[in-house]
Amino acid sequence: MSVLRPTGLATAAVRSRPSALAGTFAALALTATVLVASVAMTVSASAAPPEGDPAARAQLADLSDMGIAFSQMMAYLSIFVIGQVMALAVAQRRRESALLRAIGAEPRQIRRMVAVEALGTALAALPVGYGLGTLLGRFWLHGLAAHGMAPAGVSFQVGWQSLVTAGGVLLVCSQLGGLIAGWRASRTRPSAALAESSVQGGERAGVVRGMASLAALAGAVALTVAAGVGPAESAAEVIPLVVLAYLVAIGLAGPWIGRCTIALCAPSLRAFGGAPGELAVAGTRARARRLSAAITPVALVTAFGVVKLPSFTGSGAGSGEDWGEVFGTLLYVGFAGLVAANTLVMLSLERLREFSLLRAVGAERRQIVRTVATECAIITVAGVGAGMAAGCAVMLPLGARTGTPLGGVPGWAWLAVALCGAVLVGVSSGAPLPRMLRVRPMDGLTRHSN
Repeated sequence: MSVLRPTGLATAAVRSRPSALAGTFAALALTATVLVASVAMTVSASAAPPEGDPAARAQLADLSDMGIAFSQMMAYLSIFVIGQVMALAVAQRRRESALLRAIGAEPRQIRRMVAVEALGTALAALPVGYGLGTLLGRFWLHGLAAHGMAPAGVSFQVGWQSLVTAGGVLLVCSQLGGLIAGWRASRTRPSAALAESSVQGGERAGVVRGMASLAALAGAVALTVAAGVGPAESAAEVIPLVVLAYLVAIGLAGPWIGRCTIALCAPSLRAFGGAPGELAVAGTRARARRLSAAITPVALVTAFGVVKLPSFTGSGAGSGEDWGEVFGTLLYVGFAGLVAANTLVMLSLERLREFSLLRAVGAERRQIVRTVATECAIITVAGVGAGMAAGCAVMLPLGARTGTPLGGVPGWAWLAVALCGAVLVGVSSGAPLPRMLRVRPMDGLTRHSN
């Protein structure tokens, strides 16, 4: 049957849920954008003439090292982020995968379908990321030169290295993410296709995931200790990697973090939230595993923000160093924030049938909006809380060694981080609501979210 060919399956899957494809495409394009810009910094520094005064040569060396450092960090981040986004995109098609199994598709065909879809999305995202990365890199280098952090005469060079690096990272990350997501999809039982009333994302996390989260946490603690006893000058360089190690543990422990947060918030929400509070508690508890995909990127944004708080609130550096610090932080936090927004939008779009059912039994639009707002509060507490815990776990032992202790951060800065997290979650989760609430309840019950 032609429908069971991997390319045909991938095409049908994309057509059935274009929002899932758009979410994966956005994550891949963002990754390629930052990678191209970062590699271009190293290429531009290498292409500059070797002659010049010692200060200019030192700036070129720093520019090259900065590009390499950003490229390495983005490669690590992309493996973590793209895997999460692809797992969510494939998990949203659980019933479709079960139906394919029911009509005769074999597990290997499901896995190949996901791999083909991942490859096609990566190939489509690469030219977009290359174009945006060229613009970003040009602006980045111009800003560094204008603030005295790069020689004024250095020319911007993208080079073939940027394209090859971005393409290689997208290929590896998309296939790794597709391998994990496809393995889970291929294990979907055909009988699950008949469970139309089951709540998406309500499955219990397994023991293997729990053990992996504990192992990741132990590894993060070990990295923190190693950075604390190592040379002080190298501590600042390894801080992003230590933060990422904690975030891997948070990502694996996401379902348990979500359930603990719901248990803590439930009494207050039930006492003061009325019916929307009850619905929010029930809905988030039933979708605790799925919500871990939203908690993790929010924690990623928050953790990087906490790590950079001491630099922004107590640094005495010059204007050029300040500009470079701010721009580098914006690259990390902006990338993580856009991925978080992308994930939250994907999670909202899949709930068209759920919202339509609530409206069909009498719920008003404002009650659904209040329910979503209450759920956003739960996600904010879980994501921002986990991110602050990860940031503090890194900066409390390492901040003093790098000259940026957390003790000097004012209270308003912590409130600003929490407020930014709340705004990110609220805006991203609420953005699809107006369009979804314009759909008639009966129509929403009989069609897929897209």
